[in-house]
Amino acid sequence: MGLRSVLLFPQVNMPLIHDVRRQYDALAEHIPPHISLVFPFESDTSDETVCQVVTDALQHVSSFDITLNQVAGDPDNGYVWLVVDQGSDEITALHDTLYQSPIFMNYLRQDIPYKPHMTIAQGVSAEKAYRLMAELPQKSLTYTTRIEVVSVEHILNNDDSEVFFNLALR
Repeated sequence: MGLRSVLLFPQVNMPLIHDVRRQYDALAEHIPPHISLVFPFESDTSDETVCQVVTDALQHVSSFDITLNQVAGDPDNGYVWLVVDQGSDEITALHDTLYQSPIFMNYLRQDIPYKPHMTIAQGVSAEKAYRLMAELPQKSLTYTTRIEVVSVEHILNNDDSEVFFNLALR
């Protein structure tokens, strides 16, 4: 069936974030800024079942605000991201709830702790990642928005994101 994932697409109206992604994130042209809830997985489960599981698991969740306000990352592996501050507990609860479902539980990454974030650079050298983390003006990257939708996507062979389901939060 190909790769799918469950994610949030925060509305990002901050040119600096888009500029950094265009320059340092190879996926910037394929997918808008996002926060992963269920990381890419490949399964024989039908799209309809995935959509129903997401709907059932999150049907009572209300929309909420998030603030991204800290630059962090995994620079040794070429990643830089913005950490979710306000809203982190809500996003972690969504992540944990979804991974309790039998269709997702086998895909839970046990090797890394889940920390809600939005990647702004990936696939760069460790040196570049460390430099970005030091140079990015954290104050001007603080951004607040409302999360109102959980999306499910297909990840196409060219890495494009094709959203096939949106669940509006209450």
